[in-house]
Amino acid sequence: MAFFGFKDIDKLSEVDMAIYRYIVDHDEQVPLMRVRDLSQGAHVSNSSVMRFIHKIGYSSFPEFKVSFKSENQDLMRSKSDVLNIIDRNAFPNDIEKTIKLVAHLMLDADNIVFFGMGGSGAIAEYASRQAASLGFNSYAVKDPFYPLIQQLHNTSNNVIVTLSVSGRTSEILETLNNFVNSPDTILVSITGNIESPIARIGRYALSYNIPETRIHKYYDLTSQVPCVYIVDGLLMELHNQDIDRKIE
Repeated sequence: MAFFGFKDIDKLSEVDMAIYRYIVDHDEQVPLMRVRDLSQGAHVSNSSVMRFIHKIGYSSFPEFKVSFKSENQDLMRSKSDVLNIIDRNAFPNDIEKTIKLVAHLMLDADNIVFFGMGGSGAIAEYASRQAASLGFNSYAVKDPFYPLIQQLHNTSNNVIVTLSVSGRTSEILETLNNFVNSPDTILVSITGNIESPIARIGRYALSYNIPETRIHKYYDLTSQVPCVYIVDGLLMELHNQDIDRKIE
């Protein structure tokens, strides 16, 4: 039996759900409560509480309290610090200045390309959509074999923002190498490795510091929260500079 893992929620009545929600919201107090305390807190009858206890698989209220206390303690141990993914120390001291410089480049760009693979590709799509919502000609490229060099042929004033946790993805590097000496395209990176090849070949590198996490060798579970922070900061700065320019 597991209260927090109870799977038949759809079988609970409205009264049952009121009890369930009350227990979840008062998880530390419930092991010290009597049936009467719980019924008063949830605004139901004592018999409704006992029917609920039996429905979720316990034979008595004391049995439920012992099991619930143990389960809740296990959850508290396992979920400690799960939201402490990032803080200001994850970014360089001059990150705000670099964001302003990159936003200034993007402000006058004819084409803004967000380039990434896997999870970074998903964030590239998000960034592109937000930039387009702000009125900029922006699109995302998630396929490293996409003919980007041909698409940007005979164009000028382009900015390619590459998203890569490792900054070492060979397929992405192969594409970017086509633009290293281009006078018409500026390369920018958002990466977790400031010393990586992708960071070094661009004009600006927006970086963050977070441990890489991989499972089964190939699957990257490294948090993308720092990258999203930078993307949102960059888009906000782009929007602010655009407003300031229109006011002048």
